[in-house]
Amino acid sequence: MDEGLRKLEWRCRRGMKELDILLLRYLRDSLAAAPPRERVAFAEFLELPDPDIARYLLAGDVPDYPRLAALCRALLRTD
Repeated sequence: MDEGLRKLEWRCRRGMKELDILLLRYLRDSLAAAPPRERVAFAEFLELPDPDIARYLLAGDVPDYPRLAALCRALLRTD
């Protein structure tokens, strides 16, 4: 794993098991095949505070920004 992916993996560890599972699953299973814009959105998403990430991924709130809303849908996919 290269340095950039290791940093993203570290940032995926939020201290809340449910978030860790969702974020790390996306990182490991989907990020490599994601379009460049989605990869950038993922890095931006990880900059959000934990309560916002939890709201979007666990409580069902939708981000105001369409790019982050699309990313949340990708994170929640259970293919």
